[in-house]
Amino acid sequence: MGLKARCACSARQIGILCLLWATGLFLRIPVLAVSPLAGQIADDLNLSTTSTGALTILPVVVLALAAPLAIWVIARIGPARTIAAGLALSAILSASRGWSSSAAVLFAASIGMGTGIALFQTALPSAVRGWLPRHAGLGSAVYLNGMMVGELVGAGATLPIVMPLAGHDWRMALTIWAVPALGIAALILLLGERAKPGGAAPISPNWSDSRTWELGLWLAGSIAVFFSINAYMDTTLAARGNGTWLGPLIVAYNATSLLASLAMLWWKTAWLGRRAPIVIAGIASAVGMLGFGFVPGPVGYAGALVAGFAASLQLILIMSLPPVVTEETNVARLTAGITLVGYLLAFVLPLLGGLLSDTIGGIAMVFIPTAVFILVLAGLGRKDGRYEEQSSNRGTDLQGG
Repeated sequence: MGLKARCACSARQIGILCLLWATGLFLRIPVLAVSPLAGQIADDLNLSTTSTGALTILPVVVLALAAPLAIWVIARIGPARTIAAGLALSAILSASRGWSSSAAVLFAASIGMGTGIALFQTALPSAVRGWLPRHAGLGSAVYLNGMMVGELVGAGATLPIVMPLAGHDWRMALTIWAVPALGIAALILLLGERAKPGGAAPISPNWSDSRTWELGLWLAGSIAVFFSINAYMDTTLAARGNGTWLGPLIVAYNATSLLASLAMLWWKTAWLGRRAPIVIAGIASAVGMLGFGFVPGPVGYAGALVAGFAASLQLILIMSLPPVVTEETNVARLTAGITLVGYLLAFVLPLLGGLLSDTIGGIAMVFIPTAVFILVLAGLGRKDGRYEEQSSNRGTDLQGG
Protein backbone atom coordinates (compact mmCIF):
# COMPACT_ATOMS: atom_id res chain seq x y z
CA MET A 1 0.00 0.00 0.00
CA GLY A 2 1.42 3.38 -0.95
CA LEU A 3 2.36 6.08 1.52
CA LYS A 4 -0.40 8.40 0.32
CA ALA A 5 -3.04 5.69 0.74
CA ARG A 6 -1.79 4.80 4.19
CA CYS A 7 -2.23 8.35 5.55
CA ALA A 8 -4.86 9.81 3.13
CA CYS A 9 -2.76 12.97 2.89
CA SER A 10 -3.82 16.00 0.88
CA ALA A 11 -1.55 17.55 -1.74
CA ARG A 12 -0.58 20.27 0.76
CA GLN A 13 0.26 17.69 3.43
CA ILE A 14 2.41 15.76 0.96
CA GLY A 15 4.23 19.01 0.18
CA ILE A 16 4.79 19.55 3.91
CA LEU A 17 6.13 15.99 4.24
CA CYS A 18 8.58 16.68 1.39
CA LEU A 19 9.80 19.84 3.13
CA LEU A 20 10.17 17.96 6.42
CA TRP A 21 12.23 15.28 4.68
CA ALA A 22 14.46 17.87 3.00
CA THR A 23 14.93 19.70 6.31
CA GLY A 24 15.88 16.43 7.98
CA LEU A 25 18.75 16.03 5.51
CA PHE A 26 20.46 19.09 6.95
CA LEU A 27 20.36 17.83 10.52
CA ARG A 28 23.43 15.81 9.55
CA ILE A 29 24.91 17.01 6.24
CA PRO A 30 26.67 20.14 7.64
CA VAL A 31 28.32 18.03 10.35
CA LEU A 32 29.27 14.92 8.39
CA ALA A 33 30.32 16.63 5.15
CA VAL A 34 33.45 17.72 7.03
CA SER A 35 34.62 14.17 7.74
CA PRO A 36 35.86 13.32 4.21
CA LEU A 37 37.40 16.81 3.94
CA ALA A 38 39.14 16.70 7.31
CA GLY A 39 42.59 15.87 5.92
CA GLN A 40 42.60 18.82 3.52
CA ILE A 41 41.24 21.18 6.18
CA ALA A 42 43.91 20.06 8.64
CA ASP A 43 46.68 20.57 6.08
CA ASP A 44 45.49 24.05 5.10
CA LEU A 45 44.95 25.32 8.66
CA ASN A 46 47.69 23.28 10.42
CA LEU A 47 45.26 21.52 12.74
CA SER A 48 46.34 18.83 15.19
CA THR A 49 44.72 15.39 15.23
CA THR A 50 42.62 16.38 18.25
CA SER A 51 41.47 19.61 16.60
CA THR A 52 40.58 17.76 13.41
CA GLY A 53 38.39 15.31 15.34
CA ALA A 54 36.71 18.19 17.16
CA LEU A 55 35.36 19.51 13.85
CA THR A 56 32.77 16.73 13.94
CA ILE A 57 32.34 16.35 17.70
CA LEU A 58 32.03 20.04 18.64
CA PRO A 59 28.77 20.76 16.76
CA VAL A 60 27.17 17.72 18.43
CA VAL A 61 28.04 19.03 21.90
CA VAL A 62 26.77 22.49 20.95
CA LEU A 63 23.57 20.91 19.66
CA ALA A 64 22.89 19.56 23.15
CA LEU A 65 23.83 22.71 25.04
CA ALA A 66 21.84 25.01 22.73
CA ALA A 67 18.62 22.98 22.92
CA PRO A 68 17.23 25.07 25.85
CA LEU A 69 17.91 28.24 23.84
CA ALA A 70 15.75 26.80 21.08
CA ILE A 71 12.76 26.62 23.46
CA TRP A 72 13.06 30.36 24.10
CA VAL A 73 13.27 31.13 20.36
CA ILE A 74 10.29 28.88 19.54
CA ALA A 75 8.22 30.60 22.25
CA ARG A 76 9.02 33.99 20.73
CA ILE A 77 8.72 33.45 16.96
CA GLY A 78 7.10 30.03 16.51
CA PRO A 79 8.39 26.70 15.23
CA ALA A 80 8.28 27.43 11.48
CA ARG A 81 10.25 30.66 11.72
CA THR A 82 12.66 28.97 14.12
CA ILE A 83 13.27 26.19 11.59
CA ALA A 84 13.87 28.73 8.82
CA ALA A 85 16.19 30.80 11.02
CA GLY A 86 18.09 27.73 12.18
CA LEU A 87 18.53 26.44 8.63
CA ALA A 88 19.75 29.84 7.44
CA LEU A 89 22.13 30.27 10.39
CA SER A 90 23.60 26.79 10.04
CA ALA A 91 23.96 27.19 6.24
CA ILE A 92 25.68 30.57 6.40
CA LEU A 93 28.06 29.57 9.17
CA SER A 94 28.71 26.17 7.61
CA ALA A 95 29.77 27.92 4.41
CA SER A 96 31.83 30.44 6.39
CA ARG A 97 33.92 27.57 7.76
CA GLY A 98 35.31 27.25 4.23
CA TRP A 99 36.56 30.82 4.25
CA SER A 100 38.13 30.73 7.70
CA SER A 101 41.70 32.00 7.86
CA SER A 102 42.51 30.44 11.24
CA ALA A 103 41.52 27.57 13.48
CA ALA A 104 39.87 29.99 15.94
CA VAL A 105 37.51 31.35 13.26
CA LEU A 106 36.82 27.82 12.00
CA PHE A 107 35.73 26.61 15.44
CA ALA A 108 33.70 29.76 16.14
CA ALA A 109 31.80 29.16 12.89
CA SER A 110 31.32 25.49 13.87
CA ILE A 111 29.81 26.54 17.21
CA GLY A 112 27.42 28.91 15.45
CA MET A 113 26.51 26.21 12.94
CA GLY A 114 25.76 23.77 15.77
CA THR A 115 23.52 26.39 17.40
CA GLY A 116 21.56 26.76 14.15
CA ILE A 117 21.09 22.99 13.90
CA ALA A 118 19.91 22.92 17.54
CA LEU A 119 17.28 25.54 16.72
CA PHE A 120 15.65 23.66 13.89
CA GLN A 121 16.13 20.18 15.37
CA THR A 122 14.25 21.25 18.50
CA ALA A 123 11.58 23.08 16.50
CA LEU A 124 10.84 20.27 14.03
CA PRO A 125 8.64 18.19 16.41
CA SER A 126 6.61 21.29 17.33
CA ALA A 127 6.13 22.14 13.66
CA VAL A 128 5.08 18.56 12.92
CA ARG A 129 2.47 18.80 15.69
CA GLY A 130 1.11 22.08 14.29
CA TRP A 131 1.27 21.25 10.57
CA LEU A 132 0.15 17.60 10.73
CA PRO A 133 -1.86 17.18 13.95
CA ARG A 134 -3.53 14.00 12.70
CA HIS A 135 -0.33 12.57 11.18
CA ALA A 136 2.34 13.68 13.66
CA GLY A 137 3.85 10.20 13.87
CA LEU A 138 4.20 10.04 10.10
CA GLY A 139 5.69 13.54 9.96
CA SER A 140 8.30 12.63 12.56
CA ALA A 141 9.20 9.40 10.77
CA VAL A 142 9.61 11.31 7.49
CA TYR A 143 11.98 14.00 8.75
CA LEU A 144 13.98 11.41 10.67
CA ASN A 145 14.25 9.36 7.47
CA GLY A 146 15.68 12.50 5.88
CA MET A 147 18.18 12.75 8.72
CA MET A 148 19.32 9.17 8.14
CA VAL A 149 19.69 9.78 4.41
CA GLY A 150 21.65 12.93 5.27
CA GLU A 151 24.11 10.83 7.25
CA LEU A 152 24.85 8.75 4.16
CA VAL A 153 24.82 11.67 1.72
CA GLY A 154 26.94 14.00 3.84
CA ALA A 155 29.74 11.51 4.25
CA GLY A 156 29.32 9.61 0.98
CA ALA A 157 28.55 12.22 -1.66
CA THR A 158 31.02 14.94 -0.69
CA LEU A 159 34.12 13.48 -2.37
CA PRO A 160 32.67 11.82 -5.50
CA ILE A 161 30.00 14.44 -6.36
CA VAL A 162 30.41 17.77 -4.56
CA MET A 163 34.19 18.08 -4.72
CA PRO A 164 34.33 17.82 -8.55
CA LEU A 165 31.59 20.46 -8.73
CA ALA A 166 33.68 22.62 -6.39
CA GLY A 167 36.84 22.27 -8.50
CA HIS A 168 38.28 20.01 -5.76
CA ASP A 169 38.34 22.96 -3.37
CA TRP A 170 37.11 22.01 0.10
CA ARG A 171 36.16 25.61 0.84
CA MET A 172 33.84 25.81 -2.16
CA ALA A 173 32.47 22.33 -1.37
CA LEU A 174 31.16 23.54 2.01
CA THR A 175 29.57 26.53 0.27
CA ILE A 176 27.83 24.30 -2.28
CA TRP A 177 26.36 22.16 0.50
CA ALA A 178 24.97 25.30 2.17
CA VAL A 179 22.94 26.57 -0.79
CA PRO A 180 20.09 23.99 -0.69
CA ALA A 181 19.54 24.65 3.01
CA LEU A 182 18.92 28.34 2.29
CA GLY A 183 16.37 27.35 -0.37
CA ILE A 184 14.55 25.06 2.06
CA ALA A 185 14.44 27.86 4.65
CA ALA A 186 12.79 30.16 2.10
CA LEU A 187 10.20 27.53 1.17
CA ILE A 188 9.29 27.00 4.83
CA LEU A 189 8.65 30.71 5.23
CA LEU A 190 6.41 30.62 2.15
CA LEU A 191 4.26 28.00 3.90
CA GLY A 192 3.09 30.64 6.35
CA GLU A 193 3.14 30.31 10.13
CA ARG A 194 0.82 27.40 10.78
CA ALA A 195 2.46 26.19 14.00
CA LYS A 196 1.95 29.14 16.33
CA PRO A 197 4.37 30.60 18.89
CA GLY A 198 3.98 29.35 22.41
CA GLY A 199 3.65 32.86 23.85
CA ALA A 200 3.63 32.57 27.59
CA ALA A 201 4.71 28.92 27.54
CA PRO A 202 7.68 27.96 29.77
CA ILE A 203 11.06 28.40 28.09
CA SER A 204 13.12 25.65 29.73
CA PRO A 205 12.92 21.84 29.77
CA ASN A 206 10.50 20.36 32.27
CA TRP A 207 12.87 18.44 34.50
CA SER A 208 9.99 17.13 36.62
CA ASP A 209 8.59 15.24 33.62
CA SER A 210 9.82 11.67 33.99
CA ARG A 211 9.67 11.19 30.22
CA THR A 212 12.46 13.74 29.79
CA TRP A 213 14.82 11.55 31.81
CA GLU A 214 13.56 8.16 30.65
CA LEU A 215 13.73 9.01 26.95
CA GLY A 216 16.89 11.11 27.32
CA LEU A 217 18.76 8.21 28.92
CA TRP A 218 17.62 5.79 26.23
CA LEU A 219 18.60 8.31 23.56
CA ALA A 220 22.08 8.55 25.09
CA GLY A 221 22.51 4.81 24.76
CA SER A 222 21.43 4.71 21.12
CA ILE A 223 23.69 7.60 20.09
CA ALA A 224 26.65 6.23 22.06
CA VAL A 225 26.34 2.81 20.40
CA PHE A 226 26.24 4.26 16.90
CA PHE A 227 29.05 6.74 17.56
CA SER A 228 31.29 4.22 19.36
CA ILE A 229 31.21 1.59 16.63
CA ASN A 230 31.80 4.22 13.94
CA ALA A 231 34.65 5.78 15.90
CA TYR A 232 36.44 2.54 16.82
CA MET A 233 35.68 0.29 13.86
CA ASP A 234 38.98 1.08 12.14
CA THR A 235 41.01 0.43 15.30
CA THR A 236 39.09 -2.74 16.17
CA LEU A 237 39.55 -4.30 12.74
CA ALA A 238 43.22 -3.25 12.56
CA ALA A 239 43.91 -4.88 15.94
CA ARG A 240 42.60 -8.18 14.51
CA GLY A 241 44.45 -7.84 11.22
CA ASN A 242 41.17 -7.43 9.32
CA GLY A 243 41.69 -3.87 8.10
CA THR A 244 40.63 -4.78 4.55
CA TRP A 245 37.07 -5.21 5.82
CA LEU A 246 36.80 -1.58 6.91
CA GLY A 247 35.48 -0.15 3.64
CA PRO A 248 32.56 -2.51 3.01
CA LEU A 249 31.70 -2.88 6.70
CA ILE A 250 31.50 0.84 7.46
CA VAL A 251 29.30 1.42 4.41
CA ALA A 252 26.99 -1.45 5.39
CA TYR A 253 26.97 -0.29 9.00
CA ASN A 254 25.93 3.26 8.19
CA ALA A 255 23.32 1.99 5.73
CA THR A 256 21.52 0.25 8.61
CA SER A 257 20.26 3.65 9.77
CA LEU A 258 18.44 4.14 6.49
CA LEU A 259 16.95 0.64 6.71
CA ALA A 260 15.74 1.41 10.24
CA SER A 261 14.05 4.63 9.11
CA LEU A 262 12.30 2.81 6.26
CA ALA A 263 11.11 0.14 8.69
CA MET A 264 9.76 2.86 10.96
CA LEU A 265 7.84 4.47 8.09
CA TRP A 266 6.12 1.16 7.41
CA TRP A 267 5.52 -0.15 10.95
CA LYS A 268 5.10 3.09 12.91
CA THR A 269 1.50 2.20 13.86
CA ALA A 270 2.61 -0.95 15.69
CA TRP A 271 5.72 0.50 17.33
CA LEU A 272 5.23 4.20 18.07
CA GLY A 273 4.22 5.07 21.61
CA ARG A 274 5.10 1.71 23.17
CA ARG A 275 7.93 1.19 25.64
CA ALA A 276 8.71 -2.40 24.66
CA PRO A 277 10.18 -1.66 21.19
CA ILE A 278 12.49 0.99 22.70
CA VAL A 279 13.73 -1.41 25.38
CA ILE A 280 14.15 -4.34 22.98
CA ALA A 281 16.03 -2.17 20.47
CA GLY A 282 18.32 -0.95 23.27
CA ILE A 283 19.17 -4.47 24.41
CA ALA A 284 19.76 -5.62 20.82
CA SER A 285 22.10 -2.67 20.17
CA ALA A 286 24.13 -3.41 23.32
CA VAL A 287 24.41 -7.13 22.55
CA GLY A 288 25.34 -6.45 18.92
CA MET A 289 28.00 -3.95 19.96
CA LEU A 290 29.55 -6.42 22.40
CA GLY A 291 29.47 -9.06 19.67
CA PHE A 292 31.42 -6.78 17.36
CA GLY A 293 33.89 -5.88 20.09
CA PHE A 294 34.64 -9.37 21.37
CA VAL A 295 33.81 -11.84 18.57
CA PRO A 296 36.09 -11.82 15.51
CA GLY A 297 35.03 -12.69 12.01
CA PRO A 298 31.61 -12.70 10.32
CA VAL A 299 29.69 -13.14 13.58
CA GLY A 300 31.23 -9.97 14.94
CA TYR A 301 30.50 -8.09 11.71
CA ALA A 302 26.87 -9.23 11.91
CA GLY A 303 26.81 -7.95 15.48
CA ALA A 304 27.84 -4.49 14.27
CA LEU A 305 25.03 -4.45 11.71
CA VAL A 306 22.47 -5.54 14.31
CA ALA A 307 23.72 -2.82 16.66
CA GLY A 308 23.54 -0.16 13.94
CA PHE A 309 20.00 -1.08 12.94
CA ALA A 310 18.73 -1.37 16.51
CA ALA A 311 20.37 1.86 17.71
CA SER A 312 19.00 3.79 14.72
CA LEU A 313 15.53 2.36 15.19
CA GLN A 314 15.60 3.26 18.87
CA LEU A 315 16.65 6.85 18.11
CA ILE A 316 13.79 7.22 15.62
CA LEU A 317 11.26 5.75 18.07
CA ILE A 318 12.37 8.20 20.76
CA MET A 319 12.56 11.35 18.65
CA SER A 320 9.17 10.61 17.04
CA LEU A 321 7.42 10.68 20.41
CA PRO A 322 7.24 14.35 21.51
CA PRO A 323 4.70 15.49 18.89
CA VAL A 324 2.32 12.61 19.70
CA VAL A 325 2.54 12.34 23.48
CA THR A 326 2.34 15.94 24.69
CA GLU A 327 0.41 19.12 23.98
CA GLU A 328 1.68 21.49 21.29
CA THR A 329 3.05 24.11 23.70
CA ASN A 330 5.10 21.45 25.52
CA VAL A 331 6.60 19.64 22.51
CA ALA A 332 9.69 21.86 22.33
CA ARG A 333 10.34 21.51 26.08
CA LEU A 334 10.21 17.72 25.93
CA THR A 335 12.34 17.61 22.78
CA ALA A 336 14.97 19.95 24.24
CA GLY A 337 15.17 18.05 27.52
CA ILE A 338 15.56 14.70 25.77
CA THR A 339 18.21 16.18 23.45
CA LEU A 340 20.21 17.80 26.25
CA VAL A 341 20.30 14.66 28.39
CA GLY A 342 20.84 12.28 25.48
CA TYR A 343 23.55 14.06 23.52
CA LEU A 344 25.62 15.14 26.54
CA LEU A 345 25.65 11.68 28.08
CA ALA A 346 26.29 10.10 24.67
CA PHE A 347 29.40 12.28 24.44
CA VAL A 348 30.65 11.06 27.84
CA LEU A 349 30.08 7.30 27.46
CA PRO A 350 32.56 6.70 24.60
CA LEU A 351 35.14 8.81 26.42
CA LEU A 352 34.78 6.55 29.46
CA GLY A 353 35.24 3.58 27.15
CA GLY A 354 38.45 5.07 25.80
CA LEU A 355 39.78 5.64 29.32
CA LEU A 356 38.89 2.06 30.28
CA SER A 357 40.68 0.71 27.21
CA ASP A 358 43.77 2.80 27.96
CA THR A 359 43.80 1.64 31.60
CA ILE A 360 43.06 -2.07 31.22
CA GLY A 361 44.13 -2.67 27.64
CA GLY A 362 42.24 -4.18 24.74
CA ILE A 363 40.30 -2.17 22.18
CA ALA A 364 37.06 -4.06 22.91
CA MET A 365 36.93 -2.47 26.36
CA VAL A 366 35.82 0.81 24.75
CA PHE A 367 32.35 -0.70 24.32
CA ILE A 368 31.88 -1.83 27.92
CA PRO A 369 30.61 1.41 29.59
CA THR A 370 27.94 1.99 26.95
CA ALA A 371 26.78 -1.64 26.98
CA VAL A 372 26.63 -1.76 30.79
CA PHE A 373 24.72 1.54 30.86
CA ILE A 374 22.10 0.23 28.41
CA LEU A 375 21.67 -3.15 30.09
CA VAL A 376 21.33 -1.58 33.56
CA LEU A 377 18.78 0.88 32.17
CA ALA A 378 16.85 -2.02 30.63
CA GLY A 379 16.91 -3.88 33.93
CA LEU A 380 15.81 -0.98 36.12
CA GLY A 381 13.45 0.91 33.81
CA ARG A 382 9.85 0.25 32.81
CA LYS A 383 9.49 -2.26 30.01
CA ASP A 384 5.77 -2.29 29.22
CA GLY A 385 2.84 0.02 28.70
CA ARG A 386 2.49 3.04 26.44
CA TYR A 387 3.51 6.65 26.73
CA GLU A 388 0.59 8.94 27.42
CA GLU A 389 -1.15 10.03 24.23
CA GLN A 390 -2.92 13.27 23.37
CA SER A 391 -6.57 12.99 22.37
CA SER A 392 -6.06 14.80 19.05
CA ASN A 393 -3.72 12.01 17.98
CA ARG A 394 -5.64 9.05 19.38
CA GLY A 395 -6.98 6.83 16.67
CA THR A 396 -4.71 8.38 14.03
CA ASP A 397 -0.97 8.41 14.54
CA LEU A 398 -0.71 5.74 17.19
CA GLN A 399 -3.67 3.60 16.31
CA GLY A 400 -4.61 3.91 12.68
CA GLY A 401 -1.97 6.06 10.95
